[in-house]
Amino acid sequence: MTNTMDNYTMIISIAGFALILLLVTLIIIFERIQKQFVKDYEQLLILKDWYEKVSEEANRSYIIESVEKRGHEVINQLDKLNSNFIEIQEKQKKLQEEQQKLHSNLLKEHELLNEYFENYS
Repeated sequence: MTNTMDNYTMIISIAGFALILLLVTLIIIFERIQKQFVKDYEQLLILKDWYEKVSEEANRSYIIESVEKRGHEVINQLDKLNSNFIEIQEKQKKLQEEQQKLHSNLLKEHELLNEYFENYS
């Protein structure tokens, strides 16, 4: 009886640990992706600044047109990157909330198991 209780408690503890480890790993992965997006975003901001300077200084129409085209591409990339960045932040927030819920549920299950085994003994 005690052996079964110990095995069950150990299985729940291992499963909880594995779940928390998985969530931590996912959060780390999303943070790395987020850092890469931030780096790309900063590079695109540099390109945007370059675009604005070149378009102000350009005095020939074909240069202005090509710079404007590139600028719009950069702005579209920035918009897309910004929306991806927001999605990643939302996913990370959801993962953190999910991790908190899972941890809370694991604690509740552990308490219930302890109560069950105390009452059963």
